[in-house]
Amino acid sequence: MHITSILTSAALLLALPTKTAVSFSPGVANRAIHILEEASSQNIPVDAALRRYAKYQERSYVKSEEYKSISDILRNIAISQYRIDWQLREAGVECSPENRVAFLKKGDPLECRGMDLQTTLECPDWAWTGLKEAFPDEEDLSKELRALMQPAPLDLRVNTLKCEERIDALREIINAGYDATSTPWSPIGIRLEERTALGRIPGLLDGIVEPQDEGSQLVASLLEAQPGETVADYCAGSGGKTLQIAASMKNKGRLYSMDVSEDRLERGKPRCKKAGVSNVQRQVVQEDMTRKDKWLKRRKGTFDRVLVDAPCSGVGSWRRKPDARRTWGTFDNGFDDGIDRLANLLPLQQQILQRASRLVKVGGRLVYVTCSLLPQENEKQIIQFLESDVGAEWKVESPPSDFAIPFEVGEQFLRLTPAQHNTDGFFAAVLTKHG
Repeated sequence: MHITSILTSAALLLALPTKTAVSFSPGVANRAIHILEEASSQNIPVDAALRRYAKYQERSYVKSEEYKSISDILRNIAISQYRIDWQLREAGVECSPENRVAFLKKGDPLECRGMDLQTTLECPDWAWTGLKEAFPDEEDLSKELRALMQPAPLDLRVNTLKCEERIDALREIINAGYDATSTPWSPIGIRLEERTALGRIPGLLDGIVEPQDEGSQLVASLLEAQPGETVADYCAGSGGKTLQIAASMKNKGRLYSMDVSEDRLERGKPRCKKAGVSNVQRQVVQEDMTRKDKWLKRRKGTFDRVLVDAPCSGVGSWRRKPDARRTWGTFDNGFDDGIDRLANLLPLQQQILQRASRLVKVGGRLVYVTCSLLPQENEKQIIQFLESDVGAEWKVESPPSDFAIPFEVGEQFLRLTPAQHNTDGFFAAVLTKHG
């Protein structure tokens, strides 16, 4: 359907006060519609559909300025779709990609009288109850969810293996013309307020700086890994936090990067090489929690510190993945919806926490982390762990005395939020094994 037909459909909408319309050409609109349809039919994230589209189109056809316009349309719809669809339904119009783009083009206000709070705040059913529990004050809840609609800044972590002083890396970036500052909380972070092509940032291709949200830097720093220790990054993925831990250890000691996916671990190899990291060993761990992992069993009680970056709903990363609100529940493993997927995820998080805890020696530290704001993935998991047989020899520790941000949830746990700290949403608990 072309833009003239789309705008005819838009005329069926409720008569609402008009604001300045979003400006884009019919060609850009039709390409955005195609990508939205592709994402829906293939059940993939919109940003993945955009990358796929750009890859298979001639670059001369998708000009750089048009690509940015398409990307802007997709993001605007992703952070507004619940509100747009509410208005389309009220007008008796189909909630289709064509009509969503038409609504955006027309420029009507996204919010209006009669719209419920959950829709206004762009929150899916599966996360609504948990977020209301996390932020019982309606004003706080509104601030946090509106902050999750805003674009995230580009944060970098300075690799102290290659650059001892943050100011040196920051100076190079500023001298190259970027609007960059030190991150307010992390002592090794740099913030660029506007996102840019990563390869152009001074130091990035050389491994001097690495993209990493300030919140991620902060939770990883709670491990306080020391040179010469035996440390594990459990659920390491491609190893973003592994690199930070290795720098903290000054490349001395043994650092195990663990994950159920060998492919993810392999993607960490070139990152380690670029960063000058030499003390990392990769270990694939058993994915099936009903089966014993012989490698882990042989190393029971031998680790000084373990970071458990647990798989989670990713609510705290909605700034970066806005369409995950609607799609997280159905992308993987054939779940019917987010409620179903979350119900299956919670016992897995507990199993991972208990299995990883067995690696830690008496006196050692475990840091449990999620990029979620839902209590059932966070403090409730820690409470359940402490009440289990495995958790009986553990206790929650106070934050390091020099940590920049006070712990909030019951003053025992760290909760970072975009509204309060301008980071992604994170939870962290520090536990010590007492035997």
